[in-house]
Amino acid sequence: YQRRVREAVVSTQSTGDIAGYEGAQVKTTDVLVERYRRAHLNDMENIIPFIGLIFVYAISGAGEAGCVTLVSQIFTAARVLHTIVYLNGIRQPTRAILFFVGVFCNVYLGVKVMLHLY
Repeated sequence: YQRRVREAVVSTQSTGDIAGYEGAQVKTTDVLVERYRRAHLNDMENIIPFIGLIFVYAISGAGEAGCVTLVSQIFTAARVLHTIVYLNGIRQPTRAILFFVGVFCNVYLGVKVMLHLY
């Protein structure tokens, strides 16, 4: 959405393939578009490992379903808030705190699985 509104594409290939981009210029320096892109990449770097840990936790039988549900809810809330803070440019330490809440959820699940398996 932001790329279309701000007419910012990352390659000449994008300008001809998508309707509405015919006149767009290749521009990788748009601050807002780059912030959205970085937020998306940051989410993918954190959410994908968490999903993997959830599956390993569930398959291993490391704990109760209520525990994993609570950890999942905390992680989801932290990531949603982190993304909102990231996109709106709210100053630190808010973003760092929310990031480390998500990291703590990952570490907690990993430790639970390791303790259960070994």
